[in-house]
Amino acid sequence: MAKKTFEEQMKRLEEVVALLEDEKTDLDTSIQLYEEGLKLSAALQKQLNVFEDRIEDLKKEYRQDSEHEEEL
Repeated sequence: MAKKTFEEQMKRLEEVVALLEDEKTDLDTSIQLYEEGLKLSAALQKQLNVFEDRIEDLKKEYRQDSEHEEEL
């Protein structure tokens, strides 16, 4: 099974939250959904951290390139 994109995981988390908020969802299902939501939330946070690190790396590269061009 292919890894889901950030957006797909976020959409599923939103679905889980909606189901948890639905008063018709039984307790057993709610517990399963809660566990799924925790796993999704952790995975999304991990991906966000990777994205943030990549953005910081790009900013550093840009600054270094800009400084190098100013020296020329």
